Amino acid sequence: MRILIRGLLAALLLSGSGGGASVSEHQCIAGDWQTLGYRDGANGQRSTALLAHQNACGEHGIVPDRHGYMLGWNDGVREFCEPNNGFAVGERGGAYYNVCPAELREPFLDAFHQGRSLYQARSALTAIDRAIVRTTGQLEAVKQEIVSSTAAQFSGTLLPAERLELLARTKSLAEEQARLEDELVDLEIAYVDAERELNSLTASLAAVTY
Repeated sequence: MRILIRGLLAALLLSGSGGGASVSEHQCIAGDWQTLGYRDGANGQRSTALLAHQNACGEHGIVPDRHGYMLGWNDGVREFCEPNNGFAVGERGGAYYNVCPAELREPFLDAFHQGRSLYQARSALTAIDRAIVRTTGQLEAVKQEIVSSTAAQFSGTLLPAERLELLARTKSLAEEQARLEDELVDLEIAYVDAERELNSLTASLAAVTY
């Protein structure tokens, strides 16, 4: 059952990244690199984000102020590394890029992993629910095909070979129906287990404060 949950969760937990320039021409011209550094740090980005800004601003003949950027980034990253934010980042499925200084890292990661466990439990439940809806739809479609295939066997214009083909088709559909019904039972059991785990985890984290 846990293999089923993990498989569904793996299919759900997909991430991507957007394209485009890291900063606009206006931001390059304004040159408020300390604010940009603070923004990146507070969002948990690595300080190497400055390289992307450098490439973007280079198209406009502007060179970033690395010193100002790093002043802002260091302030921003300390805000990002607060434990309450770590929990929030983990709970929404956000990423951590190993940016926290040593003195803030452990409490941040403890909170981050707790939030992440809640995100994963919710995602598992959502994945199973979607699988139940999908399998239920497949099962209803197969049942309708069985009705149509069975009714067609009573046509007076059928040749013997056609009737045999319909019989074989109906048998195959019945086997598929049985398989889907078994799968649906497993999914419903998995849903109850996942819901119980989520409720237990939510209760255990309710008393945690940061």
